[in-house]
Amino acid sequence: MKNKLFILILVGFIFTINNSYSKEEYLDELKKISKNIRCLICQGQSVDDSNSDFAINVKNLILKKLEEGSSEKQIYDFLKSKY
Repeated sequence: MKNKLFILILVGFIFTINNSYSKEEYLDELKKISKNIRCLICQGQSVDDSNSDFAINVKNLILKKLEEGSSEKQIYDFLKSKY
């Protein structure tokens, strides 16, 4: 019984580490993509550099799309069609 509990805790710990690593990868990819998109509110600023409500919403949208498994190209295509 103790061995099963230990294995269950170990598996949970591994998934926790894996999820936090994935989140970090998402944030790196978010930064990469948002640097290539210009904010429609701020003149000449990238979405990454801007703190406007629009830029924050776009960054949240990009992060959501990354978590859903969308590729960089799919995200750019989605944003082009939407904006």
